[in-house]
Amino acid sequence: MIFRISLLALALAACADLERGPAAVTADASASGDGGAAEGGASSFAANVYPLLSPCKRCHVPGQEAGDTKLLFSGDATADYTTVQMFVDTSAPASSRLLAKMSGQGHEGGEIYAASSPEYQTVLNWIQQGARP
Repeated sequence: MIFRISLLALALAACADLERGPAAVTADASASGDGGAAEGGASSFAANVYPLLSPCKRCHVPGQEAGDTKLLFSGDATADYTTVQMFVDTSAPASSRLLAKMSGQGHEGGEIYAASSPEYQTVLNWIQQGARP
């Protein structure tokens, strides 16, 4: 029985679309908080989100484990903002691929931030606010 379950899990993992990730993230899109923004202000990529992506920059650079993916960091926040925008859906923030990958869904690197973490909520709030640079 354990062998069958393991085989099924392996088969499902092999079918995962690791480049695209899951269709949706199940997170509470109504979570409160300011996303790390200053009192009453909107979050920004450079100030609030980019620093949280530091763990991603270990693998998502040319020549590293995730160097063959579409999410590659250059080390420049302005250039990296343009890249990250491909993984953000402001019309359905909780379904953004960036959040899915961060929470380990369809991400070979596993979970970076749990959906219940303040970091995840900061990124979600930033997307909900329009994903500004």
